[in-house]
Amino acid sequence: MLERILKYASLALVLATCAAAPATPANGLDQLIRPPITGKVYPGISVAVGNSTGLLAAGAYGRANIAASIAMTSRTPMRVASVSKTITAAAILMLDQAGAISIDKPVSTYVPQFTSNGAKITIRQLLAHISGIPGRGHGDPILHGDGPVTQTEFFTKLNATPLYATPGTQWDYSNENYYLLAQIVQNVGHASFASWLKQHIFVPAGMTQTYSDEGASDPTLALGYVHRLPQDPFLACAPPDWSGELGAGGVISTPSDLVRFDIALFNGTLLDVAHRKEMVAPAFPLPGGASMALGWFVTPNGVVFHEGDFTIAAAINAVFPDGTYVAEASNGAGLGPDFDRGYFARQVQNLYGAPPIALGKPNPPSLLSMIGPFSTCAQLDAMLFGK
Repeated sequence: MLERILKYASLALVLATCAAAPATPANGLDQLIRPPITGKVYPGISVAVGNSTGLLAAGAYGRANIAASIAMTSRTPMRVASVSKTITAAAILMLDQAGAISIDKPVSTYVPQFTSNGAKITIRQLLAHISGIPGRGHGDPILHGDGPVTQTEFFTKLNATPLYATPGTQWDYSNENYYLLAQIVQNVGHASFASWLKQHIFVPAGMTQTYSDEGASDPTLALGYVHRLPQDPFLACAPPDWSGELGAGGVISTPSDLVRFDIALFNGTLLDVAHRKEMVAPAFPLPGGASMALGWFVTPNGVVFHEGDFTIAAAINAVFPDGTYVAEASNGAGLGPDFDRGYFARQVQNLYGAPPIALGKPNPPSLLSMIGPFSTCAQLDAMLFGK
């Protein structure tokens, strides 16, 4: 899992999305999806675009399984990592809309297991990553690495970990916030988080290829790969075990299904007007003029998005001011240079949206300074997690 080291790459994407210099996109979706594969950034890539009328186009290129020479298709399920957080945020706002919870009440109201600081933090602060619970910027002391975590282990660590700041005063991207939000859904919804999402979001939105990663075998799921440089071979590494952390990054989906989620979210199937506005309203300022909303990043030019990264997967879901929805996912992580998913999403919007948004310049963040050369998955794990 690269989530621990992607703080600066995430901010780079926010800043790149804010850029205003115009440019001309490639002609056709096919021409956009080929370069990251022919350039050996990823083994496979999948993309979809839509608007309020429905899915407009979907395409895929490359391999879902290199050894077996299985092609990536638009129906290939893929890990979407932290893009899952937008779905978790929607679930919480749906419960608020139904009157089952209030996002301005303390977390301990619905999660009594959070005994140390649960009465000091509101659900809204969890959604916006301003809870004071230490995350990426403070070494990930609670959820660290890519191994499974039990509920007992999580709350034991959480209750023994002090807040790094008074809730509401500072921002730190924390998977712990979204673990707690999933726990709220389970406690209030009286169902497992996975089954609640399926019944209340996936089925109503028509997301037929989407499910929660509870560890079940799926022969159609894209295998994940990692490499450091384009000339390095793709290594097939084991996926992270997020079966205990579904709220933060445990959704498996397709870009087409993510666009269907966007459509259902913004057309009123899932949330009313008031809750949709509240979800994307800036909640806390970030560097470069962007803001954190409730489960989404918001840029000054009105783009609402979230990206996701594991060692073996990367994704983005972007909502543009003209009502164009773009989702992209890959089954690999290229460390140097990475792929500018925000720029790619803007290119797709330029093909299908009206008016086209300013492209800016691609700003692919490189993580080479953080990760040294490696030739095995075990070596990479040792660098990331001290294993």
